[in-house]
Amino acid sequence: MKNIRTTIDHELEKLDLRWRNLPVRKQIRYVLYLFAFYLLMGVGVLVKVFYDLGKGDKIDVSHIEVPAVIHNESSLKDSIRNPKTIDNGRERE
Repeated sequence: MKNIRTTIDHELEKLDLRWRNLPVRKQIRYVLYLFAFYLLMGVGVLVKVFYDLGKGDKIDVSHIEVPAVIHNESSLKDSIRNPKTIDNGRERE
């Protein structure tokens, strides 16, 4: 594990040194290009979201129903409501 950390640390130091050796104008240009790309991606995502919202697909909004209550209601009532089998959350023996 120590070897991986030292390798990563060494590579990051080399990248940092390369970045510092670049002229300031080139550093500014790279930062502006990356920011423009980031901004373009953000605008693209917003356009996609508004496009999907504007398509007019009707979304059915309803209450969430618990599947256990729907399929097996009688066994659920017995295990919860029967005081002979459960006492304070623990089963009696």
